[in-house]
Parts: sequence; structure tokens; C-alpha cells
Amino acid sequence: MKKILVYALGAVVGVVVLAAAFWFTNPMGLRDTVLANQIVKMRVAPPRLSNPKNPSDYGMTYSDVDIMTDDNVRLSAWEIPAPAPSDRIVILNHPLTTTRFGSEAGLDGVSAEFLPMVKHMHDAGYNVVMYDHRGQGDSDGGIGRHAKGIEVPVGAGVTEWQDVVGSLKYVLSHADYADDEIIFLSQCMGANATFLAWQNAPELFANPQIKALVANQPTLSYNMTDRFIQAKTGLDLVDRVLEAQREKYGFGFANALKTVPSVTVPILFSQVEKDQYTFNTQTGQNDIQEIIEASRTEVEVIWIGPEHPNAFGTGMRFDAYQYFNHHPEHLLGFMSEKFS
Repeated sequence: MKKILVYALGAVVGVVVLAAAFWFTNPMGLRDTVLANQIVKMRVAPPRLSNPKNPSDYGMTYSDVDIMTDDNVRLSAWEIPAPAPSDRIVILNHPLTTTRFGSEAGLDGVSAEFLPMVKHMHDAGYNVVMYDHRGQGDSDGGIGRHAKGIEVPVGAGVTEWQDVVGSLKYVLSHADYADDEIIFLSQCMGANATFLAWQNAPELFANPQIKALVANQPTLSYNMTDRFIQAKTGLDLVDRVLEAQREKYGFGFANALKTVPSVTVPILFSQVEKDQYTFNTQTGQNDIQEIIEASRTEVEVIWIGPEHPNAFGTGMRFDAYQYFNHHPEHLLGFMSEKFS
């Protein structure tokens, strides 16, 4: 028995030594290749999360509906009518690695939930349509064994512009909402997707019913991916990841600096200023400042963090996805002003 334990222990030690050698020596770049491919997989086929709550948990009447995109992807959505008849609607989407509900696990120990924010908008008299992006939540899409319906990759904003277009067409053809004034509330990946939708479908988005956009934490995707990889692995792999993603799936990262100039309505930006994945320590400013400066329309910004008015959170990125649950005043004020 002792010999078996000794052999087993020796085998474990051998595996650990080999793994350490592989990690630190990176033979023929194999470690970096393996990691880059795994990161690409995380981006284009993130784990599916459920929607553990629905609007009725917050006292809101709703319907489960489907939205079809032009490339034939079914998006699962909630349609939440205002308490009284309304001619104003908010179209809401979500970040990568969440759903229309949010994420109980979140990022770096901070969860996300959007329904309390939606409750504030509902009580203020707005209709709401909120959906899961392709390949996430209950929507179709995805890659491999986790795919639902049609197989399409998650694009972290690059392919989801078609979801934004689909949501707008859904509202504009709706029996009750077709004449509503519209505000988009788009978050992280969803914000980048919305910028791209404006660029790719300018005639559709020139519709005068669209009054404004709330862009909660859009990113310079290359920069954020680089910082995320560095924080989690300590390695400089972003260019390998970009190359591998382009080679396998034919698209790279979203580029908000090229797409946000296409937006033609006022934008309310919100951002955790000291978020480690978007804060540039060399310039001393958050990347969103560059996106704001590239915008060609009227802009406002809400800075989120313990050092700002309405001090909130600890400077973690996902704090922004809880902020409006507790401090909806600026958001509701912006919407009221742009809808009027």
C-alpha cells in the first residue's frame, strides 16, 4: 500500500513538474498557442447562463417573445408594457458573459442584475423590450454542443449589431409599439454592437422615433482584452488571440472609435472610472474618454466609483451593472429630457 502511495505521489509530482516546465519554457510557443485558442473559444462560445428571475419577480407584467434577425437567428426576449398606456419604449441589451437578467457569478466577485433598473424605467412609464444576444441566455446561436437552433459564433459586439437591428425592426413593426419614441440602453458588448448597427444600417437608424442612446461601459475591445489577459495570465497574448480569432472565424475585435461617430442621437455614457480593464495607467484616464471624444453628437457621462458623487462600489467593472438599480435619477432624467 505504501509503495502504491509513493508511486501515485511521484506521478502527481511528475505531472506538476511537466506542467510547470511547459508553462515557463513555452516550448515552440505551444503554451501561448493553446492559451490563445482557449481565450478565443471563451469569446465566441462563452458558457450559457440561465435567466433565474423574470420581470414578474419585480411585480412587472411581461410576455416571452422571440425576435428574428435578418441572418435568421432567434433572439429570446421579454416584452414589458408600462403600467399605463405609453408611447415611449426602451430597447435594452447586455454585456458579454451575461444574459438579459445579468449574471449571478458576475466578474471578479461582483454580480450583475438588470431587472431592478428596468423596474425604475417601468414605473416611470416606459415600455421595455430586453433580449438575450445570440449564443447567450435563451437565444439561438453558439458553437458546438452548446449551440441552440442555428449555429453562429458570439462576436463580442462584431456580429451582435444584427441583434440590435432585429430588436429595432421588431419594435417598429409591433402592433402596440410601432409609433413609440425609442431609446436604446446598450451595455458593454451591446453598446459596441449598437454603434456598429448605426454604421451598418444608417437609413434604418435615421428614423426620427429614435431619440437617444445610453451606452453603459462601451470598450476599446483590443485594449480591454489585452488588460484582461494580462491580469488573468500575466502574459502578452492579445495579438495571438486576435490573429487566431480572425483566422478561425473571420472577424476581429469591435472598434468603437471607428463606429461611434456614426451615432446621430444624444448619448449618455456611464463608466466605472477606475475599472482595471479599461483604465489606462499611462494616460491616467479611462478608455471611454477616447470614445466620448470620437462621438459626433451631444454627450453626457456618469462616472461610477467610490470617489464620485453617489459613491458606489469599489471600482470593479461590474459595479456599473448594479449602479442604476440604486441610483436611477440621472438615467431617468436623461430619458425624460430626450423623450419630451
